Amino acid sequence: MKGDLFIVNIGQIATASGKKALRGPDMGRLLVTQNGAILVEKGIISYAGVQEGPDYEAALKKARAGAYPLLDAAGKACVPGFVDCHTHFLFAGFRAEEFFWRAQGLSYMEIHRRGGGIGKTAKATREASFENLLSSGGARLSSMLAQGITTVEGKSGYGLDRTTELRQLQAMAALDAMQPVDIVRTFMGAHSLPPEFSGRPGEYIDFIIAEVLPEVAREKMAEFADIFCEKAIFELEDSRRYL
Repeated sequence: MKGDLFIVNIGQIATASGKKALRGPDMGRLLVTQNGAILVEKGIISYAGVQEGPDYEAALKKARAGAYPLLDAAGKACVPGFVDCHTHFLFAGFRAEEFFWRAQGLSYMEIHRRGGGIGKTAKATREASFENLLSSGGARLSSMLAQGITTVEGKSGYGLDRTTELRQLQAMAALDAMQPVDIVRTFMGAHSLPPEFSGRPGEYIDFIIAEVLPEVAREKMAEFADIFCEKAIFELEDSRRYL
């Protein structure tokens, strides 16, 4: 949300306690405010607290002076938007059969040897158009938003070549501008080893470092980089070199 809004008659405002990052059991500490109000100005929450007292009156005065839209929460609760910190929401194809294999106890590498895994999705994603990625990715983001998710980390990694990896990041940038869910882009060109580099992980990392990462950085297409560090995929030395 980028605009102004005044929310009143909130039954409960539940948010994290304090102003620093929490970890472990402390993450369960919530600050709950009964009978609250929230003032949003230019997309920034400037007041969140009880619906009485001088601070609330000041927020109310601002809202009235600016003719901010008024939303009556009618006693419902308000919580921060959820953050999905690991997604690959841009892809083509499906691997539903792998649920059955996983239920049988097959490992990732066993599924990979059966023709499943990342390689199968990468093949389908390479064949998908930019428009197809926009359409399917937008639908998934809409579903996430309906469930309260307002920020996602979106990883590439289902192209495993220069063209498709860049296409995924470009589609994420377009979607970030088109809809309300905030997208934090991560370049994950080293998600798996593509067939054209079979048995040559070091050479593939050389290719990514020389041919893809510079363009991602130059065009500011991603904020982070990620790699699948796993035996028989990308070992520790190659992972360190890539990152």
